[in-house]
Amino acid sequence: MAVLASGLVLSCSDDWDAHYDGVPRPTRTLWQEITARPELSDFAKLLKGYGYDKFLDSGQRYTVWAPSGSIDTTLVTGEDMTPDEVMEQVVKNHIARGVIAASSVVNDTIKVLNGKPMPFVSEGGVPHFNGSPAKSFNIECSNGDLHILDCQAVYNNNVWSYLRQDADFSNITDYLYSFNKLEFVPELSTPGGVVNGEQVYTDSVFVLTNELWGQIGYLNDEQQDYTMLVPVNDCWDRLVDKFKGFYHYSEDEEPELADKYACRSILDALVFETRSQSSTSDYWESTSGKLFYRPQDAGGLFEGTEAIGCSNGQILKAADVNLSPYQVLNSDIVVEAENIGEYLLTANYYDENKDRPVFVAAANTGVSSSYYMKFTSTNMLRGATVTYAIPNVLSCAYDIGIVFVPMNLTRNGWSSSIDTKKGRVDVELNDKYTKEKLEVEGIEIPGDKVDTIWVARGHQFAYCDYFPNRASMEDAKISLKIVSTPKRSESDYTRDLYIDCILLKPSIDGDLSDEE
Repeated sequence: MAVLASGLVLSCSDDWDAHYDGVPRPTRTLWQEITARPELSDFAKLLKGYGYDKFLDSGQRYTVWAPSGSIDTTLVTGEDMTPDEVMEQVVKNHIARGVIAASSVVNDTIKVLNGKPMPFVSEGGVPHFNGSPAKSFNIECSNGDLHILDCQAVYNNNVWSYLRQDADFSNITDYLYSFNKLEFVPELSTPGGVVNGEQVYTDSVFVLTNELWGQIGYLNDEQQDYTMLVPVNDCWDRLVDKFKGFYHYSEDEEPELADKYACRSILDALVFETRSQSSTSDYWESTSGKLFYRPQDAGGLFEGTEAIGCSNGQILKAADVNLSPYQVLNSDIVVEAENIGEYLLTANYYDENKDRPVFVAAANTGVSSSYYMKFTSTNMLRGATVTYAIPNVLSCAYDIGIVFVPMNLTRNGWSSSIDTKKGRVDVELNDKYTKEKLEVEGIEIPGDKVDTIWVARGHQFAYCDYFPNRASMEDAKISLKIVSTPKRSESDYTRDLYIDCILLKPSIDGDLSDEE
């Protein structure tokens, strides 16, 4: 049974009042009861040092599981916390809002003040709080219940903090934690006046952030339920080496780029929101949108892993991971023809529409993004010519295609009043890294449907040109030139170009294209 803080305050109020109908109420507060017991002196000092004596001496109701004896701060590790924050976590780990009674059959999960779910269960007739036995319990106070533990309760690591607990995870953890950053939060800080025109603070508050959390999941969020596949060091290194093959940059680029993007790509296959997985689907979807078929089955992504429970999910410890780069790096590169301001490098055409793309409002036409581009030839002797930048190719094989649109596809769909014509193009793929050109001449375009014409199958790029944050496509090293080549005498052909997009489909594991 999940016990939530707000529910405890409401559900326990009537029972608490009824319990004392006609019976003298306890006069000691929780704080007074704790300080009256010598075996709780260390815990009492900790409570007072962090201001919790005021809460436990107030009229607000709490339940405290007070550890007897000394406090072991090493039980709270794995997070970038100051010593003060560690001590405060010890306090919050032993207090919950509301009144929670113990019994010989108790079987609850309690959410304590730090948000951790803590099992409160009976073992052999003795209540245990996250594994720590209670030697005295149900000590009634005027503002709650006190249970005294034999020893300090274990701190439940969340997925993020547990990564630091296992030396086998040090390689992936070093990478993840390298993005940690402490950010100053002025609205939570205490202003102390203005010096030389600038606000100064007497108490500055900093919050730990990590840019990866917004991409793969907030692994430190106690409200979430994650399943994270975590490779041990040798396995992580093997995966990085495997993925680096697809990030083979030229010698002119920083050598760290291959490691940077290889590591980041692997993460796309490792984190899953457990609650969002459909019970009726054969696929699990990672937080990065990658799909994996029956990962728990033999041969699946999770095969052979060891499950480790955390306060916000589980870690699956993996000595080996059955992961092909194709399962992550299978995204198509799509250059929409209408995005001429971004991708069009050079061109020769008559700009009759002032570079306005054709919008197709009709549904189910096969045109991607509902736009295509018409490039009109400049005269009767020369067809239209365009050259597009092809960004972010990896050092792997691609099927390269161009999606052409027929002349009679208008805003409102197919027009019977417009005659269609065939097309013919020459295509030139330029690679500035290798200085090589792939030339394909006389490609026929039927012109009667939205059609993908495959220029090359399994074309291998020797170098990676993956720069997702590039400011301009002018420096893209891969480009595709398309030239309309029909002769003037070929009246059943158009010298104009009707292009929806350029498409590159990775064929990492062979030919992945299903089009004919």
